[in-house]
Amino acid sequence: MSDLKTYIQNVLEANHADNERIDERIEQLESEGHRIVDGGQIGETAWDIVDWRTNEILAAGDDGLDGFVAAGQELDPDDKWIHYDRVVEDVELTEVDTDLPDGLAAVVEDWALSGDTEEIAGFIGWTAEKVERYQDAR
Repeated sequence: MSDLKTYIQNVLEANHADNERIDERIEQLESEGHRIVDGGQIGETAWDIVDWRTNEILAAGDDGLDGFVAAGQELDPDDKWIHYDRVVEDVELTEVDTDLPDGLAAVVEDWALSGDTEEIAGFIGWTAEKVERYQDAR
């Protein structure tokens, strides 16, 4: 059981460290004049472009990929916007080693990162506040 507790703690610690590296990369990009955006296709033809930091909807439409691309080019003619997913792809994420079968490890990781903080805290011996801080989903 202690190996499972250690694995869950390692998953949370890796997530926290990864988020710190992502935040550092975002701060660097913003200091260089870039804007971090999120969004994309949200329906069959619907899309939106959202400021990652403020959650402000910068543009939205229902005219498919062509409309999305046109809005991006119009609003960002200097090509200074960077999609959040691209930032994450550029950061080397931490691999957590385990002897658990891959499927079970994936379920445990999913639970550790999105499960009930009180339950997780009680199981691994951390405070709920620490678990919540380390779970921080972007």
